[in-house]
Amino acid sequence: MFGYIKPLSGELKVREFELYKSFYCGLCKTMGKKISPFSRLTLNYDMVFLVLLRVALTKEPVENNCFRCKLKPTKKRNYIKSNGALLYSSCAAAILAYYKCIDDIYDTKNKFKKFFYRTLPLFFSHMKKKACKFFPGLDDKIFKPLSDLNSLEKERCDSIDKTASCFAELMQNIMCFGLESEEHVRISGQIGWHLGRWLYIIDALDDYGKDIKKKEYNPFIEYYNKNNKSDISADADILKYSLTSSLHEISAAFCLIGNSCVTPVIENIISLGMCEQQEKVLKKLKINREVIFYDKSI
Repeated sequence: MFGYIKPLSGELKVREFELYKSFYCGLCKTMGKKISPFSRLTLNYDMVFLVLLRVALTKEPVENNCFRCKLKPTKKRNYIKSNGALLYSSCAAAILAYYKCIDDIYDTKNKFKKFFYRTLPLFFSHMKKKACKFFPGLDDKIFKPLSDLNSLEKERCDSIDKTASCFAELMQNIMCFGLESEEHVRISGQIGWHLGRWLYIIDALDDYGKDIKKKEYNPFIEYYNKNNKSDISADADILKYSLTSSLHEISAAFCLIGNSCVTPVIENIISLGMCEQQEKVLKKLKINREVIFYDKSI
């Protein structure tokens, strides 16, 4: 995952921000206990959002507790005790981390990194097996859209819609898996699809300049090369409109869920946090009439 789905902390009330941090720490502890201590290294904001959404949908009770984090032992921290939402997110994160590792092995051209990455599947494979024991069938739901996406990337597909749709399907499957209510499946599916689409496009834009330098695959690079375009300025407003439309769809679907203890935090993430990340990424693309470059100073 990418780490773009996080709240705008300055706009959260103190208790709301503390609640978010409690879920973050709860996910970390659940990953360490249920999957592997090594899996904690893959913890990111995106998976915390999955926990929050599951809690909002199922109204699963949350229980707060205190502990001393080994990284910051001087102060006690709150965490949410392991529950169904935390366990599911831990397992989804473990399976995603495994396939991300496999993908890195094939993508990297650096011989040292390739050698280093080849040792990692031993750890990630163990994590994936444990995750699959908790949620049989989840691996298949993740593998298929990832396989389709990898095929398109190997073909150097120049359609952002095709590649983004594969990742949208992946997120849709993850969001929906294991839910019993048809209404919950419909709502989470809508959120997951547009979330995956938004994530893929944002990440492709964020990596645009880096991928040009490293000559790596990026659907935007393929599109502009095929159409002999060197100026993205003509499409900048269209890209922003497309991304914002997905955010509106996510927000509209979330409005169908009743209020819960995590509702203010999720609303902050969708309406403020993700919008801020979107603006940051778009500002990183500085446009010249003939050269598109990546400005790391922002």
